[in-house]
Amino acid sequence: MLDGHLVDVRLHYRLGRRYATTVSDLGRYVWMLMTKTRFCRLYLVCSILLILLAGCQIDSESQTQVVKETADVLPTLEATVLLTATVEIAVEVRPQPTPTATVTQVHTLTEMPSPTATSTPFLCPYLRGQTISDSLWSTAMVEQVSFLVHLPPCYEDFTDRAFPVIYLFHGWPLNEWHWINLGMREWGDDWISRGLSGPFIMVLPGLDPDGRYVHSSGGDHSFEGFVVNELVSYVDQTYRTVQQPWGRAVGGISRGGVWALEIAMRHQDIFGSVGGHSPALALNRPLPQYDPYLLAREDVSALRFYLDAGDADWARAGTLRLRDLLLEYGADVTYEDHSGGHVDALWSGAIADYLAFYTAPWPLSYEALPVWGSPANGAGE
Repeated sequence: MLDGHLVDVRLHYRLGRRYATTVSDLGRYVWMLMTKTRFCRLYLVCSILLILLAGCQIDSESQTQVVKETADVLPTLEATVLLTATVEIAVEVRPQPTPTATVTQVHTLTEMPSPTATSTPFLCPYLRGQTISDSLWSTAMVEQVSFLVHLPPCYEDFTDRAFPVIYLFHGWPLNEWHWINLGMREWGDDWISRGLSGPFIMVLPGLDPDGRYVHSSGGDHSFEGFVVNELVSYVDQTYRTVQQPWGRAVGGISRGGVWALEIAMRHQDIFGSVGGHSPALALNRPLPQYDPYLLAREDVSALRFYLDAGDADWARAGTLRLRDLLLEYGADVTYEDHSGGHVDALWSGAIADYLAFYTAPWPLSYEALPVWGSPANGAGE
């Protein structure tokens, strides 16, 4: 009996392997056995176990077959990938056809000019210049002449520049400090440091009140000879000065005003501007060739004139007469009346007007000054 059952079990095992290719097929087969056979429980259990074992073996063999098939396919896939990569590379390295030349319109870009660099004007950090006391033996005056030279602030910072010069003559019976006491030095430094005028040098000679400054009227053996033959050349050799007429001005008060007018009118090759401040023309007794009234009738077109006097000044009438003569002959004349008499307060109060006149034709900055030794400076002429 048992042997028969075993035969049936083996039969079912073989049938299970034949028909049960998946787990779901095994389940259906087991259900068929349970419903159509009448074997005992043990028989049924053994049959189920054998069928399950056969199914696991089938599944294991199926997986092994899948792995084997996959392994067999991979080389083919790899070969396909390699072949594809090879084809792509071959396509990339194939020579490209020569492109057809096309005409392209070229638009030329106009280069914009670079902005011009602007330099910042020099600002002198000093408010005061330097005053130098000096003296010179004069064969024209037959005396040792003392004089002051006032250099502008920052003069030493511009060793390659030439500076304009004002020569200022005192009234009788004063000396070289007359213009300093009137405030000309302070006013000049203030204007320079504030940029109201360009830098310039002041030269202030002082003469013996009983010498040829009073007792002569012109010529080489007078104050004229001292200025044009001795003082100007000494200053030009000692300091960096503009050595052309446009860079030199001369002016004076009272007796000094007469000298300034006479010297400038006779030496327009040295001076370009002249100022007569209450000139004592009414007291002047010159030789004709040195007389400003007669010199005004000659060609003085190269000069700029500034004349002034006080409304209560005894020198006003003579100054107005000279003004009218100069205008009649076409000279460049500026005239101003100031309030006061023939005293220091009159001239001290007019310093600003004097500075405006003298410095008008000169450069307004240190950088604009002519280069020392250049043709614009006039050195060597």
